[in-house]
Amino acid sequence: MDSKRKGSLFYFGERILLGTVGIVTEPHSHYAVSILVSLRGSFHLYTKSDVVIESDGIIIPPNYYHRLDGSNSEMVIIQLDPKSDEYKRIEMDLSPKTIEPEIRSKIQKLADPLFGETLTCESARSIYNQILSLLGSKTVPKKFDERIEIAIQKIKEEIPSPVTLAELSEISGISTDRFMHLFKDNMGIPLRQYLLWQRLHIAAKLLQGGENLTTASHAAGFSDQAHLSRTFKKMFGVKPSLFLGSQSLGKVCFCEN
Repeated sequence: MDSKRKGSLFYFGERILLGTVGIVTEPHSHYAVSILVSLRGSFHLYTKSDVVIESDGIIIPPNYYHRLDGSNSEMVIIQLDPKSDEYKRIEMDLSPKTIEPEIRSKIQKLADPLFGETLTCESARSIYNQILSLLGSKTVPKKFDERIEIAIQKIKEEIPSPVTLAELSEISGISTDRFMHLFKDNMGIPLRQYLLWQRLHIAAKLLQGGENLTTASHAAGFSDQAHLSRTFKKMFGVKPSLFLGSQSLGKVCFCEN
């Protein structure tokens, strides 16, 4: 897409607010919920069954395999943890949900400053909250099994140090096989993928503190920068350099959660 405007990325710790131009991903699925709204030009989603969805605004549920072609679109993208309080406001099933034109129009106006230089972490977080508020509902929060809640707390306390399946099943009081099944039933993804997801966020926090990609990769538990890049690409469909390179975005801000 021919545009002189550059977008910006704001990272709020397991939450992403991104304004981007011409983004194209490879096929992927990830733990996050994705909210996509075009400001100019429609985008296309290619599903696992090769169905093509043309859209100006859509919410993609967690773990939904797809490829995004926004090559002719200027768009805002929000990604958030499906266990977060924000997601509890959104009424979703297992399929992408179209955003109504009236709400989409309001989001477009809110998101336009992402393509300028004036936003701070505080003002970007306000935009994020307002967009989520527009999509809110009275949905009853999903209840997660208490044993999985205990395991998640343990993971977040220990990571980036190794956390083993044996440790998690022991504190949960169930066998390793039962734990793996229960974890996937509750979280929607296998334990290993969830641990990688958490390591990606640790790497982002280290980048926030000024570390380079190599140092952040090792400190977050990846074998090297290439391992981090492969994991990032598998989960987001693009290389981390797309978001960290000055050629792609006008501003990248890692904000306090």
